[in-house]
Amino acid sequence: MAFLAFSSFTLFSCASSNTTAMEDMSRTETSAMAGMAMDEDDNQLNVLVVEEQVMVPIATLAPTALLMENPEDINDMFDAIDDTENYTVLELARKSPNLTTFVQLIERANLADDLERVEKATLFAPTNEAFAKLPKEKLEMLLRSDNTALLSRILQAHILASEVSTARFNNSTRISMGEDRYIPISTNNPGNTIFVGSAQIVRNDVEASNGRIHVIDSVILPDQDVREGNDIR
Repeated sequence: MAFLAFSSFTLFSCASSNTTAMEDMSRTETSAMAGMAMDEDDNQLNVLVVEEQVMVPIATLAPTALLMENPEDINDMFDAIDDTENYTVLELARKSPNLTTFVQLIERANLADDLERVEKATLFAPTNEAFAKLPKEKLEMLLRSDNTALLSRILQAHILASEVSTARFNNSTRISMGEDRYIPISTNNPGNTIFVGSAQIVRNDVEASNGRIHVIDSVILPDQDVREGNDIR
C-alpha cells in the first residue's frame, strides 16, 4: 500500500509565547505532493511527499476560532448526501459540520490544493471533538504563525496517498513515517474496532470520487503514536 512520507519531527518544537496575538509573517511552506503505487501484497502504507516550497503569509490563530463540538451524531455523518462518490474526499469533508476544524487546518497548512490534485487519497479525518481533546497548550502551539510547517506535518499523518478500505487493515498494517518509524494499526477480530495509533475509527469507508474517508475520534500525534522498528516489506 502507499502513504504520506515526511521527515521526523517533535510536537514540542517551536513552542511559545502569546498565542492570541495576530502576527502576520511570511514563511516557506511545502505544497507539492507526489504519490506512489499501491502494492496489493504489502501491509505498509506509504505517504505522499510534500516538497515544493512556497512563501505564504500567515497569522496566529486562537483556539476560540475553531469549532470544538460535533453538531451532528457520528452515525448520521454524510447521510444527507445522495451520492458521496460525486465529490472528492476534501469536498466531502467540507460538507460535514463535524469536520470543520479539520478542514480549516488543512487549508491553513496549505494542503488543500495538493489534496485536490492527488489522484487517490484516504483521509483519517478527526472530528471537531477530537481536536477538543488536545491539551490547550499543544493546540495553541500548533496554531502559532511560526508553527505552520509543524501543523502540516501532523496533518500529513492523516492523509494516505492511495484509496484504502478498512477491510484491508489488520494488526500487521502500519503507516510508515520513514527512518524505521511507523504508526501502527490495530484491529480486533473480525475488525469492527480499528485504531490508527491511539485514534479509533468511528465512521469508516465513506466513498468519494478519488478515495475515501475514515472518521476518527482523536488526532494522530506522531510524538505519541509513532513506534520504532523495521518497516514491513
